[in-house]
Amino acid sequence: MKIERTEPKDLQTIVTMTIEPADYQEQVQKELKSIRQKANIPGFRPGMVPMGMVKKMYGKGVMAEVINKVIGQKLGEYIETEKLPILGEPLPNEEHTPEVDFDNNDTFTFAFDMGLAPEFNVNLTGKDKLTEYEITVTDEMVDKQVTAYTERYGTYEGEGEDAKVIPAKIDGELFAKIYGENNIKDEADFRQHVKDEITSNMAEDSKYKLGLDTKAAILKKMDKLVFPEAFLKRWVLATNDKMTEETLDKQFPDMLKELKWQLAKDKLVKAYDIKVEKEDVEAYAKEVARLQFIQYGLMHVEDQFLTSYANEMMKKDEQLRGLIERVAENKIFAALKGVAKVEKKTISHEDFGKLFAE
Repeated sequence: MKIERTEPKDLQTIVTMTIEPADYQEQVQKELKSIRQKANIPGFRPGMVPMGMVKKMYGKGVMAEVINKVIGQKLGEYIETEKLPILGEPLPNEEHTPEVDFDNNDTFTFAFDMGLAPEFNVNLTGKDKLTEYEITVTDEMVDKQVTAYTERYGTYEGEGEDAKVIPAKIDGELFAKIYGENNIKDEADFRQHVKDEITSNMAEDSKYKLGLDTKAAILKKMDKLVFPEAFLKRWVLATNDKMTEETLDKQFPDMLKELKWQLAKDKLVKAYDIKVEKEDVEAYAKEVARLQFIQYGLMHVEDQFLTSYANEMMKKDEQLRGLIERVAENKIFAALKGVAKVEKKTISHEDFGKLFAE
């Protein structure tokens, strides 16, 4: 087999493969023998069909199938050996591919277009500034949460639209319903638990914002990178039957942004030797489950239920991939936090919310 590659131009290259009989004949014969053993043709016992007839009936199809497999295998090996930073997948180049004639030829040439990723560096340094926000938890926020608890665990008086909630009393019974039997002494202790809970949730929000800002800082370093956009659009259309050129033009900027982020993640994972272990995914899935339960007002779900819920999430391939991606991203953000210049800033909950609106 002979493989040649043109010099890249505008981050595109053409790879030409010449397939010779030695590359496929042995496998073709093996496949035809297998067909002969299984063929059920009137007038012949199983395994006794003349090979000439088998070749006449199935030869072209088998040859095409085997050659197609050889192309896929060798092309993949070539890309890996040459360490080509390809984008998407190779696409057939009809202009440089001669017509395939299985009747008269035994050597075939196939050409493929490839889009290549540009060279780039996205690692942050001490010159890159990030802000880690410490959100102030006020007495008003605690009061609001305490009121929400008393109403949630209150009772109803009356019926229908006239029914009004009678808030629960702030006592040991309420403490136990919310936090379990954890020996909360009095209302002051209860309010401190509520404040700690809010503080913990605000810390997660702050961590999320730092992650977004870290991602933005990385993508900013990639603003001036040039990509083989014509090839990428062609690849998207070739691999998605439902995509139209009009829709692609609208969605392409977001697609390109996501591609940049994926390339950056791949490079940073290698740079910081980041590994995602099973235990990491399980722990993150449980945290996702915990946050989902909080949205339904269930603040303190037992660990066994969180584990069960997390396991159900991880059984679904798409959700599992998403969890793995989030864990990897969080590890990337943690690594970059250690090299960038991170300034801490105290901020009110209201002003913190405005940052997302901006």
